Amino acid sequence: MGQLGIRPLAHRMIVGRLGERVGRLKMNGTLWKRSPLTDVVEVESLRLGVEGKLAMWRALRVGVYDGRVDPMEIDALVQRAEEQIRRLESLRVAAVRRVFSTALAA
Repeated sequence: MGQLGIRPLAHRMIVGRLGERVGRLKMNGTLWKRSPLTDVVEVESLRLGVEGKLAMWRALRVGVYDGRVDPMEIDALVQRAEEQIRRLESLRVAAVRRVFSTALAA
C-alpha cells in the first residue's frame, strides 16, 4: 500500500478488529471451553482470508504496469499465499478428522 501511495483507512482496521472480537462471543454451548468444531471453523476462516489475499495479489499482478510495484515481489507474495493455502488445507483436514472421529466414537 505504501508503494502505491495508499493510506490504510483507520475505520476499516477498527471494524476488522471489532469483528474479530465479536466473533469470539459466539454461542457454542459452553462458557469456558472451546467447542470441538472451533478448530475447524478457525482454520476454514483463515483459509478463506488467505484465498482472498491471493486473489488480491493476482489482480494486482495483472493490473499494475506503472513500475510502482515490483512484479517479482507480487509473484513471491502469490507463491507464499499458495503455500499458506496448502498448509491450511492440511490443518483443516486434520481438524475435521479429529472432530468427526471423536464424534463418531462417542
